[in-house]
Amino acid sequence: MGKGVLIDTDILIEYVKGKCELPSEQVFITEITLYEFIRGTKDVEKAKRILEESFTVIFHDNETIRKASEIWISLRRSGQIVDDRDILIAAASMSRKLPLLTGNKKHFERLKPFGLEIF
Repeated sequence: MGKGVLIDTDILIEYVKGKCELPSEQVFITEITLYEFIRGTKDVEKAKRILEESFTVIFHDNETIRKASEIWISLRRSGQIVDDRDILIAAASMSRKLPLLTGNKKHFERLKPFGLEIF
């Protein structure tokens, strides 16, 4: 895929609150980000519809699941724990060749050795 930016949930929330701007590149979110965002809203259907109209939603495919599983196994063997949602978002970023825009660099820095590019 490439040629765009994957937006993490924290950045999406800041954007919706008017606290940050999104890059000029095409912006994507994963189904995990869609889920994390709409579960905190009062009108789930409306929030879901608005996000699906405003962003390209990436659904996890076999390549993403394979990459996420490899990352999880490697981290587990080294005694590191990373939230599954973060691993899935990072794996989607890597498998689609999209840099990840996140404010949560502490969590995602550990995934850079696996090929994660942070925007």
